[in-house]
Formats: sequence, C-alpha cells, structure tokens
Amino acid sequence: MTDTVRVGVIGCGWWATYAHLPALQRNDSAAIVGLADSNRQNRAAAAQAFGVSAGFESAEQLLDETEPDAVVVAVPPAFHYECARAALSRGVHVLLEKPMVQDPDHCHELIALARQHEVELVISYPWHYNRQLLDLRDHLANGVIGEIEHVTCLFASIVRELYRGNPEPYRDVLHYVVNAPTASTYSDPAIAGGGQGHNQLTHAVALLMWLTGLIPETVAAFTEAFELRVDLADAVAVRFHGGAIGALSTIGSVYADQEELLEYRIFGKSGHILLDAVQGDVRIYTGGKRRDLPAPEADERYPHWAPVDNLVQLALGHGINQAPGELGLATVLFLNAMYRSSASGGSPIPVPRA
Repeated sequence: MTDTVRVGVIGCGWWATYAHLPALQRNDSAAIVGLADSNRQNRAAAAQAFGVSAGFESAEQLLDETEPDAVVVAVPPAFHYECARAALSRGVHVLLEKPMVQDPDHCHELIALARQHEVELVISYPWHYNRQLLDLRDHLANGVIGEIEHVTCLFASIVRELYRGNPEPYRDVLHYVVNAPTASTYSDPAIAGGGQGHNQLTHAVALLMWLTGLIPETVAAFTEAFELRVDLADAVAVRFHGGAIGALSTIGSVYADQEELLEYRIFGKSGHILLDAVQGDVRIYTGGKRRDLPAPEADERYPHWAPVDNLVQLALGHGINQAPGELGLATVLFLNAMYRSSASGGSPIPVPRA
C-alpha cells in the first residue's frame, strides 16, 4: 500500500479553500492531484493559492485524468449525489460535505456503492473529531447518566446574510482566505436545498445521534424563512425509539460580532449533562456531584481539518470512519421528515430507520 494518498478536490469555493485544501496541504501523507470546479475564476484562484497545476471543469474529468485514491466533494448540496456517485463508482474514497444528499434514496445508493467497491464514504462533520466530545461519547456509552429520557439542543449561527445571497458582510468572521461563497450557494433553494436545516441543523442532529445513540422515530416541526427563500429558523419536537423525547431548535440570525451557540441538555435516569460545544464546556451531574470534562483549546473545538485527515488515514487503511454514510443517511431522513412536517403544518411525521 502506498504511503501517499492521491487526492482530488471537487469544488473550490469558500469551505474547500478555507478548510479542506489547507488540511491536505499540511498532511504529509496526501498529495493534491487536481481541482475541479465549473467556476473558472474560483478554480484558478484555488490552483494558484495551493500550487495545483491540474484543473478541470467537471468531477468526471478530474477522476478520469488524475485517477485519485480519494476525493473531497465540496460542491453545493444539489450536486453532492452526482459527484459522489462518480467517484464511488470508480472505487475512490470520498469525503462528502454535509448534508450528505437531499434524497434518502440517493443516500442508500451511495452507501451501497461504497460497500460494493470497498471504499470509505465520510461525511464532513468536524465536531465528531473533538477530543472532549469523543470522551463524552464514551461516558454516555458506558451509561454515566443511565437511560436517556430527554434531550434539548439549541444551535444559533452566523448565516442570515448567506441565505440572503449577500456573503460579503461575513468576509472577516468566516475567513474567505481565497474564495467567498457565491451569492446563490446558500440562498437559492434549487442549489442549497434548504437553509438552516440543511446547512446547520444537520450538524446538530448528526452530533446528537453520534453522541447518544438515540434514533429518531417521529418528528413534528415548524420552519420559517421570514424574508428569505430558505428556512432561517427551525423548531422540532422529537420522539426517539425507546421512549426518549426531545426538542431541537436552530436560528441563523446571530450577528457577525457575536458568538455562535451549540448547546445540549441530556437527561437520563441517573443524572444529566450540560454541553456547550462552542465554549468547550461539558458538565456531568450524577449522584449530587458535578464532573467537568477537560476542555480542548479554542482552536480545537471545531477541528475543521479533521475530516480530511480522517479520509487520508482511511485511504491508507488506518483509523475509524467517525462520520460514515449511514450517519449521513440517518441525518437526511431526519431533515426530510422535518421539512415534510413543516409543510403539513406541523403534523407528526415518522422517521424511517437508516
């Protein structure tokens, strides 16, 4: 097995040039063999910034002409399926941006292709590599608070102007080091699919299921776009298999000079947990006592480079896939049910098992 993984990057927008390409450049086991983006300007800027000579207009061209071992798919959600399918069909490992895809049937197809070709499909959820949260996950798996009965989550983020098609006010806070998001990436429903649900709640739902092992059974939801074309706020009541219930809420209206929030409250028969993922604060309350888990350094709380490192290690035959396609599918099923519930006026909608 080779010591160097040949990696192509499909999509050269903001997140690829801020997170994925720098991570690949720093990884001694990775070599960037090509970039693909239909936007010639973005492709050229990324090529210059990261010293990549091979540029292509399509994923298929990159795959056929460079024959990579792995690819990062960082295009808008509407194009996830076709790019990931092209790579997996050729036996190429894939890191796929969230949400995995929009159609659950496409999730099933991608998972089947990965299994058929014996390659890894990783969904890009950076919080799953946070050492403090890995520790918390172990504590929960070992029953630190007993059987979980109730959970709440609030995710408030800095995205409203992205949904308006106006990314410029966030240039400094979101770090457009090479390319900014295009106006339509987050604002056009035909490209983004949804707003806060597909862009942000996807993180919170995947993290909750990954941390706790809870499997959603039924959701009842309201979403609201206000002046936008995609949802800005979502509120979801959830019943989980096994009897636990919960509420997840998200809003994208935090101002650029304020801190984002990702907070969970997890209640079990033997105690409860308060988690502030942004601040790195985890408190475990059991038996009248409180235990705090050690906090990671501020720049390690959201390790945006970690999914790429995971992809490279998996391509080398090492490590564990921290966000596999099955988790991506479960999250898509949740979001699909949430949007359907909202469209029906908040009626309860069953969530199929992944």
